[in-house]
Amino acid sequence: MKAEKHQQKLEREIALKASFMNTTKWKALFAILKGINFQFECTVKLLLDAKIRTFSIPNSNNLIKEKYIEEYWGVFELREIEWILISLKTEFQNIEELEQKLQEGKLFEYETSKAELKIYGYK
Repeated sequence: MKAEKHQQKLEREIALKASFMNTTKWKALFAILKGINFQFECTVKLLLDAKIRTFSIPNSNNLIKEKYIEEYWGVFELREIEWILISLKTEFQNIEELEQKLQEGKLFEYETSKAELKIYGYK
């Protein structure tokens, strides 16, 4: 019953926002991030959760039933991701290089600053 209420609440929240991502695009993003030789830290904000949590970019074979991610703090569905923030670990890395990789394939909605890139699932 709790899972059903969560799904209903999630559906209502999704209906109020502009959606930029789907499961295929999240997987493409994760493949890009796994494929680059960057040192970065990620945080994630879920739609129904005020907390910003640490997040590890999964391999596509780490996804549960193609759409769920398990972190040490819980399991969540890809469609629950409001945004992911990627912070570079060293000043020698260049956010433009990462941005260029993102522009080579699918269209992603994102913002950049000097050392961070925020990719939106919803806005």
